[in-house]
Amino acid sequence: MPLARTIASSVLREAPIALALATGAAVLAHWSPAGAMNAPANLAWSAWLVAAILACAFRAMSHADALAEYFGEPLGTLILTISAITIEVAAVSAVMLGEGGEPEVARDTMFAVLMILLNLGVGLAAILATRRRTEVEFNPQSAAAYLPLIVALAAVVLVLPRFTSSEAGGWMSDPMEIFVGTAAFAIYGVFLWLQTTRHRAYFAHHGVGEREGEARREAHIEHARHAKAHPWRSGVLLVLALVGVVSIAEGLSTRVRGVLDENFIPAAVGGIFIALLVLAPEGLAALRSAARGDMQRSVNVLLGSSLSTIGLTVPAVIVIRFATGVSPEFGLDGPSIVLLVTTVVVSILTLGRGRVNLGTGVAHLLLFVAWIVTILDEAVAASRGG
Repeated sequence: MPLARTIASSVLREAPIALALATGAAVLAHWSPAGAMNAPANLAWSAWLVAAILACAFRAMSHADALAEYFGEPLGTLILTISAITIEVAAVSAVMLGEGGEPEVARDTMFAVLMILLNLGVGLAAILATRRRTEVEFNPQSAAAYLPLIVALAAVVLVLPRFTSSEAGGWMSDPMEIFVGTAAFAIYGVFLWLQTTRHRAYFAHHGVGEREGEARREAHIEHARHAKAHPWRSGVLLVLALVGVVSIAEGLSTRVRGVLDENFIPAAVGGIFIALLVLAPEGLAALRSAARGDMQRSVNVLLGSSLSTIGLTVPAVIVIRFATGVSPEFGLDGPSIVLLVTTVVVSILTLGRGRVNLGTGVAHLLLFVAWIVTILDEAVAASRGG
């Protein structure tokens, strides 16, 4: 009976992967329920695709985390990063290369990731971490290691193309695209090497908040030890989960684009939607760490995800561009550049000192709300113009 219960529990845990693979097969076969699909059926099918890709993404990151614990550094960090970026690149590529593709989706997604992680994520984490204390400390060297690279990449990828003269708007010439893609990959590679070798101590902190969360982390460690006995199982399931996510992405992107067009919603909302799908597992993990007082873990996850998003998504999109001929638009518009620069400055001021408080959270949340209001304002202006 204990064995039967264990098997049943394992099957239920991995059910999202099986359902995602089946859903992905239906998407690739261009099958959908209710034939031509009336409005309710269309909405239900779209909701199912969202639920399937989210559930599968959570299972993928769970297995990636187990493998990371098993293999240790630096391979563990690589597994986690590649798993998360695979999900993002799959979603971005599906929208960019699909019928009526949107060349700005990579830019919108990367910008959305930065605004969600650096403002919503940091803001909520600071508020959760300081529920019972005036301030919570973490190692400021971690933020000092992340932020300069995030600033450099964001400037080169999202700001510079708006001001180059080789192409109008936010586009880049072929040599400029090659430079940007190579620079992003190189900077992230250097950071990964530093993080996993000579500067590993920068990303650890043993303070009051961390000691208070020791019991919960022990449970996580016990789970990781159990996974160590079957690394091959986690590896196979991770690959299957990523296949499920990638296969669903195309069908989901088509429906998201249709909903945006039908309701005259700005295309940037599509980038937000993709960003939320990608960030759900890591974002919730960062907030859980903050809730138990482990702000160091939250900072590592939030800033690390921000850096990896630009550092790895850009090279992948550039490779897709030269393989397909679909050129991406990277340069942000004026209001977005203002918000990006303000976010970077506030992040340096609030995270560079190695402690957060309630004011920190409020400042970052204010910037997040300002970003949403800006998008809504653009939608109102577009509707008046139409």
